Amino acid sequence: MRKARGTTLPSLAAAAGISKGYLSKIEKSPSPPPFSTLQALTRALGVELTNLLSGDLPHGQSRNLEIHGPREGTWQQSVRLGGYSFLPLLQSYRNKYLAPFLMRIPPGTTLFFKHDGEEFIYVLSGEVDLEYEGRRHRLEKGASMYLDSRIKHRFHNETSREVQLLAVNFDYRRF
Repeated sequence: MRKARGTTLPSLAAAAGISKGYLSKIEKSPSPPPFSTLQALTRALGVELTNLLSGDLPHGQSRNLEIHGPREGTWQQSVRLGGYSFLPLLQSYRNKYLAPFLMRIPPGTTLFFKHDGEEFIYVLSGEVDLEYEGRRHRLEKGASMYLDSRIKHRFHNETSREVQLLAVNFDYRRF
């Protein structure tokens, strides 16, 4: 996307607040960088996260409405990141503050994350521990949480089954 827009590596790196070498490494890697770096790149490019990951920009769709049918069978489009996978639920709605997505957390512990914004999470299936501010909180199916995502957090799935979450990030910073 950077090359298609004619943006130089140094200028995008500076706009995203990362080094030129790190940006080069990101562009060559088959895996995405941490969520906070993805946020910085989307802001610098002026695109939504889903557009950055897919590499394309939608055309001819309403800026005010986006509707999708059932999401069964679409996990092949998900992104693996830091011990979990996520599937964005919006693809083309532009300049949004809310970013809803589904998360799958396999057995084990995710990496720590922190990123701008606030986050609402609802447990669709399974049970998982949220580690936040040095404490663990047990969340079972039907539980929800709201947190300041600038504070590092991670999930512990100590069961043998995958956990599914509905997450909505609120990104109050617009540039």
